[in-house]
Amino acid sequence: MSQPAAVRTTPVRRRRIFSLDLVRALATALIVLTHFNNPFLTDGRYLLTNQPFGVYVGAVGVSLFLIVSGASLSVVYQGDFSLKTFYWKRFKGIYPMFWTAWVLGTLYFFIDMNGSPLNAAPARSVIWTVLGIDGLVANFGVRTAYLLGEWFLGFIILFYVIFPVLLRLIERFPKATAAGVLTLYAVSLWLLRDGQMVFPSSVVLTVRLPELAFGIYFIRYIKRVPALVVPVAAAVLVVTGLLPTQIPEDLATTLVGIACFLILVAIAPWVEIGPVREAVALVAKYSYPVFLVHHVIIYKLFFYSGLDYGSYAPVQLVAMFGAVCVLTLGLAVALDRVTSRVVALTTHAFEGQWWRPAARVHQVDQTRERSRDAAR
Repeated sequence: MSQPAAVRTTPVRRRRIFSLDLVRALATALIVLTHFNNPFLTDGRYLLTNQPFGVYVGAVGVSLFLIVSGASLSVVYQGDFSLKTFYWKRFKGIYPMFWTAWVLGTLYFFIDMNGSPLNAAPARSVIWTVLGIDGLVANFGVRTAYLLGEWFLGFIILFYVIFPVLLRLIERFPKATAAGVLTLYAVSLWLLRDGQMVFPSSVVLTVRLPELAFGIYFIRYIKRVPALVVPVAAAVLVVTGLLPTQIPEDLATTLVGIACFLILVAIAPWVEIGPVREAVALVAKYSYPVFLVHHVIIYKLFFYSGLDYGSYAPVQLVAMFGAVCVLTLGLAVALDRVTSRVVALTTHAFEGQWWRPAARVHQVDQTRERSRDAAR
C-alpha cells in the first residue's frame, strides 16, 4: 500500500493589528516632529505642536512607544515560551540594523567632517555602542560614541530583558503585580521629585513601568476599550492641558500616554480605510529604521547643509518637514534592505564548519566517501 505524500505546511503569517500599528505610526511621527522642531523652540516657530495636553510632544511619542511595545509583545507571547527563542529574536530585531546604521553613519560623518565624526570618543566607550545602550548611558554623564538610536533604544533593550518576568507576574498575579508596579512608580516619583538629579527621571525604568505594564494588561485583560472610557480619557487630556505645572511631569506623561493610547485604539476601527491602513502599515513596518536614521538626517539638514531655515515662512517649514519625512522613510527602507543583505552574507559565511579551509573540508569529505565505498 502506497504511503500518502507528505503534506508541507506553511507557517501562518500573523495578521497585523491595525490599532497597534496606528499607535506605533503616530508615535513615530511624533518623534520625528519633535526633533524637527528642536531648532525652532527658542523663537516659538515650531510646527504643529510642542506641548500637546501640557506634555512635551516627544514624551508623548515615547510613552506611546512604550505602551505599544508591551502590547505587541503580549500578542505574540503568552504562557510558557522559549526564553532562548525570545531573546534571540529580540537580538536579531535590534542589533544587526543598529550596528549597520552606526557604522555607515560614523563613516559618513568621518568623511563629511574631515576625519572628526560627530560621535568621536575614546575607543573604550565603543562597548556601550556594541551593547546598544550608548544613548541611554550618555544621560548619566558617561562619554560614549553615541550617534543614533536615542536613549530610548537602550531603554527598550532593558525592557526586553525583564519582559518575560513581568509578563509571567502579570499573568499569574495580576492584582499583586499592579500594586507592586504602582508602588515602585510612586516611590520613584517621590525620590526624584526635586529634579536635582544629574540624569533625567524619564529614563529610569521604574518611572516607566506603568506604561510598559499597561500595554501587557490591555492585551491580557482589556482587549476592547469600553465606550465610557473614551470621554474619561479625553477629560484626562483636558485636565493635564489646563494644569501643566500643577501635575508632576512624569505623572502627566504617564496619564497622557495611556489616555492617548486608549483613544487611538477606540477610534482605530473608524479610520481603518484603505489609504490610511496602507500608510499606517508602511510607517509601522519601518518605524525602527526611521527611529534610527531620522535624527541624523535632521541634524545634517539643519546644521551642516547651509540652509537658511531661520527665515523660512510657515509654508516652507511644512515643505521642509515633508522633505525630512520622505528622506527619512527612503533611507529607512534602504537601511532595512542593506541590513538584510548583511545578515544573509554573515549567516552564510559562518554556516557549517566555517573554521576549516575549503580544501581541508573537501579532503575530509573525499576520505569519508572512500570509507563508505570500502564498507560496501
